[in-house]
Amino acid sequence: MEHPFSMDIRYTEDAVLLDLQGELNKPAEAVLLGHHPWEEGLQGGRLCLVLNLQDINYINSAGMALLIRLARAGKKGKYHTFAYGVSEHYQKLFRMVGLTEYMMIYPEEQAVKERIAALREASSKDELS
Repeated sequence: MEHPFSMDIRYTEDAVLLDLQGELNKPAEAVLLGHHPWEEGLQGGRLCLVLNLQDINYINSAGMALLIRLARAGKKGKYHTFAYGVSEHYQKLFRMVGLTEYMMIYPEEQAVKERIAALREASSKDELS
């Protein structure tokens, strides 16, 4: 049974959170890449993109390539990319294809929020020195 891709967007002071559902495949590309020019940075100058993959039930090679493109865009756009809700199987694949070089993986949203808070604190200390 096919599960079409869909995406909900949430914003915090520091991050854009994408709640992804369904199958991450070629049709998902138009939705994800068409939503925003990711290489130009994030809305409102936010410094973090968070991908919630809890409700992604399938990622094929096109979906993996899409995640790589999205995560690499963060380097150009000068923001950090995080993901959570990634199954052990896909965590292993992410490491194999080198995706973890561009995207940090955490077990749940709270852990990502804690890491973002630590980054904010570190950057504000850098600004003071």
